[in-house]
Amino acid sequence: MTTHKRYWVFGLMFFAIFINYMDRVNFSVSIPAIRHQFNFSLEQMGTIAFVFTIVYALFNFPGGYIADRLGIRLGMVTSLGWWSLFTIMTAFSGSFMGWLWIRGLMGAGEAPIWAINSKSSRTWAAPQERSRAFTIPGSGQYLGPTIGTLLAGWIVVRFGWQWSFISFGILGIAFLPVWWAVVRNTPKEDPRVSQAEREKIGIPPVQSQKGDWEAALRVVFSRTGLGVLLTFLTFGYILFTFITWVPSYMYYTFHIGIIKSAAWSSIGFAAGFIGFLLSGPFNDALTHRFDRLKARRIGSGLPMTAMIVAVSLSLWSASAHSTVGTALFIGLAQFCMNLTVGSWAVNAIDIAPSPESSGLVYGIYNGVLNVMGAFNALILTWLATRWGFPAAFGSAIFFMLLFLVGILFVIDRPSYERLVAKGSSAFEVTASHD
Repeated sequence: MTTHKRYWVFGLMFFAIFINYMDRVNFSVSIPAIRHQFNFSLEQMGTIAFVFTIVYALFNFPGGYIADRLGIRLGMVTSLGWWSLFTIMTAFSGSFMGWLWIRGLMGAGEAPIWAINSKSSRTWAAPQERSRAFTIPGSGQYLGPTIGTLLAGWIVVRFGWQWSFISFGILGIAFLPVWWAVVRNTPKEDPRVSQAEREKIGIPPVQSQKGDWEAALRVVFSRTGLGVLLTFLTFGYILFTFITWVPSYMYYTFHIGIIKSAAWSSIGFAAGFIGFLLSGPFNDALTHRFDRLKARRIGSGLPMTAMIVAVSLSLWSASAHSTVGTALFIGLAQFCMNLTVGSWAVNAIDIAPSPESSGLVYGIYNGVLNVMGAFNALILTWLATRWGFPAAFGSAIFFMLLFLVGILFVIDRPSYERLVAKGSSAFEVTASHD
């Protein structure tokens, strides 16, 4: 009898990412209330966001290594338990320095989440379904803010900003025993997985958990590796512009309350969630029709070009003082942004030199993405303080153009195909020991 245990793994991975981004968005929603209580400036809030993200980014590098060493089962319990604890402790921050310490420690705990998702898609998914296995769980990145924005807005107004952090942190801790009971590192470690499903996945029953730093760095500093690096770097600025600052954009640009700004922001997050869900099937369909590199370029280039148009229209709408138009165009932009993810992000998985190093390679790239995301907090709040949030959001267009340069011109076919072939051969050699 064929089992479908891998879908349970992907489903719980989705919920873990959902919790992760709920825990982040409550800060974005709570910014006006926190500023009012502590008399923080917008740039101080940007500094708090910077510290969270820079620590998160720096811990992505060892985070990928930790995911390879601990495996996805223990790695998730360690990571999620840590960040949930510090989510709760955020409610008890009493000073600016306290905010920096607690948010920084929370960022350290969240760091391995995407490396764990990368590793789960590499070890539990068949190659032809790998894009969906990565992006469908990853769509929790946007469903979390969609629901979390509305829920946090209601909690902040009804009970106070502290309770949004406490309640979201408790949810994360409650999820830990579920993950531990259901998930195993590999199909071979799980007796509930049938032989037919193992053959369908086509991966080794037991893998060394040790990532190879030297091989990973050779990949990163190849021409294609640098092109992938540029896409991750620029996407970091684009992503954090939208996932962190839309509630503040709506609140301060249109002078509406916390609940209304959260409600308008949730439209964009919902659109982003749909884009994330569609990105896997969209890019898998392109891969069936075109060769892999051409499919990745089309799947990244067309939606990103449409995003540039949507952001430009949102700036025009904001200048016309249209709350509805701005929210809808921002939503369209986030839909287009996330439609790209199933193409450029899985490049990091495809070019990994071996299954054992997939978490490590993705951790390096995701660390770079989040370093840029950290500096986004400083740059964007500096621009918003001087010229307003519409101008600050417009700065993302520059990074969208650089993203297109990376995916279309820096990644070259000979280097790309050589890395993919080498990674696939390592995968097949390891699998042959089943």
